[in-house]
Amino acid sequence: MFIEELKQIYSTFLAESNQFLSNNFNGGVPIPDEKIPLIFAGILFLVLLICFSGWYLLRNRFLKNKAPDELSGRAKEKHLEQLKKERAKELELRIKQEEKLQEEKEAAQLAKVEEREIELQEQIASMEEERRNKQVLQRDLEKEPEMEAPIEKEDSFFERLRKGIGKTRTQLLSNLSDTVLGKKEIDEDLLDDLEEVLIGSDIGPETTERILESITEKIERKELTNPQVLQAEIQQEIQKIMNKTYPVPGTSDRKPLILLFVGVNGVGKTTTIGKIAAQYRQQGKKVLMGAGDTFRAAAIDQLVEWCKRADCDIVKKDTGSDPSAVMYETVQKGLDEDYDVVLCDTAGRLHTKKNLMEELKKMVRVIRKLIPDAPHEVLLVLDATTGQNAIFQTREFMEAADLTGLIITKLDGTSKGGVVIGIVNEFDIPVRYIGIGEQVEDLRPFDARQFTESLFA
Repeated sequence: MFIEELKQIYSTFLAESNQFLSNNFNGGVPIPDEKIPLIFAGILFLVLLICFSGWYLLRNRFLKNKAPDELSGRAKEKHLEQLKKERAKELELRIKQEEKLQEEKEAAQLAKVEEREIELQEQIASMEEERRNKQVLQRDLEKEPEMEAPIEKEDSFFERLRKGIGKTRTQLLSNLSDTVLGKKEIDEDLLDDLEEVLIGSDIGPETTERILESITEKIERKELTNPQVLQAEIQQEIQKIMNKTYPVPGTSDRKPLILLFVGVNGVGKTTTIGKIAAQYRQQGKKVLMGAGDTFRAAAIDQLVEWCKRADCDIVKKDTGSDPSAVMYETVQKGLDEDYDVVLCDTAGRLHTKKNLMEELKKMVRVIRKLIPDAPHEVLLVLDATTGQNAIFQTREFMEAADLTGLIITKLDGTSKGGVVIGIVNEFDIPVRYIGIGEQVEDLRPFDARQFTESLFA
């Protein structure tokens, strides 16, 4: 009875399944009864496969999120190993990022320190120059005007020059005397000692080598054997280096004569311009100044005071104005109003500041728009007390402008005056003026013979 009921149920199931499958999946065509179990077996297998896949995915997610303490065996080891690798990579990346940030921070701090140091150097040099200029102006204003005073005799200036470079002479001559003292012949040791003396006198290695080569040649030709005459030979070689002939432009063939003054802060550039203006006025020349140092109000004020004292005119603008515009207006005024000499001041540049050196190049270009062959002289003002640093300044300014001459200030009171010889020899630039004091007449055109004689007198 039970078996019959099962057969009846099974037959009913087959009939209903056949009808359902044929209506929904086979276009109403009946399906053989023997295929129905296979179809349902396939459906069952598919359901089981889906269930197993879902279980597997849930299991992996559970294992991944499961704490290491809840894992066991190989799964735990793999998980810990993976965590170590991930943490190691993350730590390495973080260390690199921190190192990069630290390097950037240190570089920024170093740049700020260097910039601040340069600014402080400029401020100190500028303040020192202003102090000296005020002292000179105050002292001169308290005295009787010296514009009409006659130029002192050459012998008197020679004595003052000799006195002014006394420290340089003392260092050079005393060291030379100590070197050759008691020597009976010129040998390799004596030449080595002589080289040390010359370099120590701020003459510089290149110039020292030139002097020693000339002496060595004379020794080899048996023209020089007595150590006691080495001083005279050195004096002769230095005079050859310094005695350069070069054309000095004048107002007779160039009118207006354009002179451009360059140099770093604190070298006495403004004072030098004032003295040269006064000397041209003594000659009866009509002089115009251009206040191109628009970075410092004090520089403009100092130049105005020198203009009053020298009885000449000036072109100036407000602090912060374009220096090139001042230069253009100055030269244009010099052309329009028939000036004999135009003296152009520039900002006291530290030779390490490239942007200011580019501004200097621009000023030269602006001047040449009005007068193609101007400036007729570009004079670099150097402070003799800076020693070998003056050589570095000369090299940098030569790249920014076509220097035609040097003005050496503050030769009095320094033992580093020998650097003048090294600069002239290395760069083949003549010295146009030397300064040995603060008065107008203390700035004089350079005389190589006079300078050399006073150095060894």
